[in-house]
Amino acid sequence: MTPPILTAAGLVKHFRAGGMGAKRKVVRAVDGVTFDLAPGETLGVVGESGCGKSTMARLVVQLLSPDTGTVKFQGRSVGADMSLTEFRRQVQMVFQDSYASLNPRMTMIDAIAFGPMVHGVSKRDAERKAGDLLERVGLEPNRFGARYPHELSGGQRQRVNIARALAFDPQVLVLDEAVSALDKSVEAQVLNLLMDLRRERGLSYVFISHDLNVVRHIADRVMVMYLGEIAEIGPTRSLYTAPRHPYTKALLAAMPSLDPDNRTEVAPLAGDPPNPIDPPPGCRFHTRCALAFGPCSLTKPATLVVGAGHLAACHLNARKGEAA
Repeated sequence: MTPPILTAAGLVKHFRAGGMGAKRKVVRAVDGVTFDLAPGETLGVVGESGCGKSTMARLVVQLLSPDTGTVKFQGRSVGADMSLTEFRRQVQMVFQDSYASLNPRMTMIDAIAFGPMVHGVSKRDAERKAGDLLERVGLEPNRFGARYPHELSGGQRQRVNIARALAFDPQVLVLDEAVSALDKSVEAQVLNLLMDLRRERGLSYVFISHDLNVVRHIADRVMVMYLGEIAEIGPTRSLYTAPRHPYTKALLAAMPSLDPDNRTEVAPLAGDPPNPIDPPPGCRFHTRCALAFGPCSLTKPATLVVGAGHLAACHLNARKGEAA
């Protein structure tokens, strides 16, 4: 098997929520997330708002430091065996808000060229590369290079953000809801651009989205997060056709359908997730799960192998006699 290009192992991030000493409370944003990313692979990450997807993304690119856990790039531990400067040349992030992530006082050429210049590339070479990247993402440099963020549409700004992320020739892009703010026609164009770039440059993606139809279209594997933990992870086809966690099944059942015979008459999932300051014992999903039974409220479920490359953390799988 090909060694993973990126590995996250036991990532934990808790944010202080008040209190002192023994009464100190924390928000358990990410609680023990572990996954691998293969070269050229797209890993989709899904889950409700507040499940920890964006925090996990920031931990992966080291915009946040994990409380515990490690991130490795090509087998080298970031911070120990690999400097942040070197790591950030290889792993870049594209944010959801295309406007807020650009400097309003910088032209598009300057925004793309800024990073390479900070890392020692001459202004002339950096601007030449910025022009080439603008052209590659479908924006004519002579027309758009001198414009400012407010002079571009949301889709155009997101193309600039993708070009800026590519300025270092990275091998991994972490895309945090990068197409969710775009209308469907522009979203399709940006998705096609991302797929073309992956083929051309051999890129690997961590693709975070609320839209399960988009994830099914672009991802090779899917990771489902719930309340800071991984509920299920597996190949896209396997996870969509045979989900093995009740939460995954509920998310898939909530997907909009154009088939009039496939109407949702009963909500597949009710209520809000529990408070991440005080998550429930056992399986964190048991308070909303219609299939919960005895052990669910007492014991944290083990992550079991339920298929080829397919893992799920649910007591129901252990009840069926399956082992890791």
